[in-house]
Amino acid sequence: MEIDEQVKEIKKNLKLLGKLEKEFGVKPNSDNDDPLLYCGVAKSNIIESLTPLVEEYFGKAYKPSGETAFFKNIFDRFIRAVGGIQTNQTLYKKDIQENVILYCAFWPWGSEPVKTSIRVGLVCFSNELKEAYTSKLKGYF
Repeated sequence: MEIDEQVKEIKKNLKLLGKLEKEFGVKPNSDNDDPLLYCGVAKSNIIESLTPLVEEYFGKAYKPSGETAFFKNIFDRFIRAVGGIQTNQTLYKKDIQENVILYCAFWPWGSEPVKTSIRVGLVCFSNELKEAYTSKLKGYF
């Protein structure tokens, strides 16, 4: 699949963002300056309700909440690229190509357990890929 086809696939999956905001009241976090990352905040009590929607786009969780990820944090380059994952966090992934992965993560707040960050981002394993996708997806996240 060429990059333009991959970008179409990514854009199709990013429709999830509008649904999260409109149907579930997820609020975007304006502090984010990564062009390939969406950060939103939701009340933790709705995560179970919005999970089926996320699974429509990403399939079952790559790392579900409650599952330990000790070895994945060490050996899985994707997990390392998103900053690691804790037991109480959930991570979904969709392979776009060998070195590009679209993901969605639920990160409960330790400081305020009634809130959960929802991140949807694109991991690119080279600067060349990151630059190419950034130019084609500017404003979509």
